[in-house]
Amino acid sequence: MKIDKTVEQSSISTRLVAMCLSPESGGGFDVREVPRGSPAADEIEVAVAAASVNPIDVRRAGGYGRRLLSLMGASRFPMTLGNDFAGTVVAVGTGCVSAFAAGARVYGLKPASRDGSHTSHLLVKAVYARKAPPSQNVQDLAALPYCFVTMWLAAKAAGLTHENAEGKKVLVHGAAGGLGTLALQTLSAWGAQVTAIAKASDIPACLAAGAAQAVDRNQDPFGDLKGAFDVTLNFAAWDDESKLLSSLRQGALGHATTVHPLMQNFDEGGWLGGALRTIRQKREMRKRLPKGTRNYAWVLFRPGMEALSEMARLVEAGRLSLPIGIRAQLRKPQEAFDHMKRGAGGRALLVP
Repeated sequence: MKIDKTVEQSSISTRLVAMCLSPESGGGFDVREVPRGSPAADEIEVAVAAASVNPIDVRRAGGYGRRLLSLMGASRFPMTLGNDFAGTVVAVGTGCVSAFAAGARVYGLKPASRDGSHTSHLLVKAVYARKAPPSQNVQDLAALPYCFVTMWLAAKAAGLTHENAEGKKVLVHGAAGGLGTLALQTLSAWGAQVTAIAKASDIPACLAAGAAQAVDRNQDPFGDLKGAFDVTLNFAAWDDESKLLSSLRQGALGHATTVHPLMQNFDEGGWLGGALRTIRQKREMRKRLPKGTRNYAWVLFRPGMEALSEMARLVEAGRLSLPIGIRAQLRKPQEAFDHMKRGAGGRALLVP
């Protein structure tokens, strides 16, 4: 009986975390048992049913972005990576009583930190969580928040919103990836006319996701697209940035990219060198914008309440989903990271 009580108490007071050791160790992992905390007044504690592994997690494991992320206390190893989560509320802070109750199924995200979502239990601010619809597989919802919020921020930075998207012509580069797929689903739901750039083998999936048309990225796709679009979004390759800008019409809303070299600039050039290089690159690209184009932006992920609310609305309407390629055990995080490194199909989840 004493052993049983000890085991029970251990399971209640501790959690598993997948600790990424360091870039110097090859980005390896150590799965550890650490104490669980109690939610603050504005927090909930979630028993995690799934947490996604995104490309940014793979890059952070290799040391990417350490200089800029140090400003958020998110650069020191060892660390627990991950931003997305889905699961069940097990404890509620005193200020969250009306928002969530123990037993509620939720999904959402955590800001960049050293204590991410690759864990069995997490504490998160309640404003970053949304209730999961009863009809949805809660694990699958873990693949959505980081990608959706980043995509939404890019669309907004380019000047595109739910309110003005009707009839706008939008070009999405990298349309078969996580951000691209959610862009096709979202922008088509908003009434935009979306053209997708993707591999030939991914074109049927892009059309099914909401693209009005799709072009093969390996067949010089930009030649016939010059001056045709109100908005362009680059989720694929920085090398194609100037070609995407040439696809904008005069007086366009604008362009946004998530594959810019901002973090790399600071990693390689330090604070001053990185800042100077970034200013120069942005200035060069702005010079290439067609006359009258209003917006040009490099986008970084950050939590956003408006984006999360729009995501929840579209999830409720059955408009958002991403294919899951692997469900790896939390105790074996390397399997999910290797899946993303290989560029294998579908999203990668860590599950209990």
